[in-house]
Amino acid sequence: GKYGRKGIFLVGFFSVPVRCLILTGLLIVRGDNNASFWLNCLILSTQILDGVGAGVFGTMYILVTSDIAKGTGRFSMSLGLTTAAASIGGTVSGYLGEALAEDLGYQEAYFILMFLSLIPAVAYLLVMPETLADDVKASKDPAISTIQEEGESATDSAPKEP
Repeated sequence: GKYGRKGIFLVGFFSVPVRCLILTGLLIVRGDNNASFWLNCLILSTQILDGVGAGVFGTMYILVTSDIAKGTGRFSMSLGLTTAAASIGGTVSGYLGEALAEDLGYQEAYFILMFLSLIPAVAYLLVMPETLADDVKASKDPAISTIQEEGESATDSAPKEP
């Protein structure tokens, strides 16, 4: 709660270009037979980054969409649009990656996809404001502070005994 949603979402955004960079490096060093341990570490790191990116995107885009649509009555429509955009992007990325790999080779394909994935990451960094409300960031645990506030308001409205 205290770090906000933007920083966490940026971790997910920047995990994709870092992953592409590691895969590009993996293709450069794969010819060296002495590098098998390091190749395994690089492969493992790309899988870890894939899991981190998927986990962050899977949770944070729903929360950010909720923050943006708060009070409009359009959360479901907004969530449907963001889900559709993410699905279309994933489909196009797979097709584009395959086409680039066939035409230019894997190293160039990963490099181009890295550059393309930097565009939304940098745009989100520069354009998108923090969506988590300041009062929620200030509290140590939003769930506990909400429960405490509800408990205080319930006791304040109850008649006091003499």
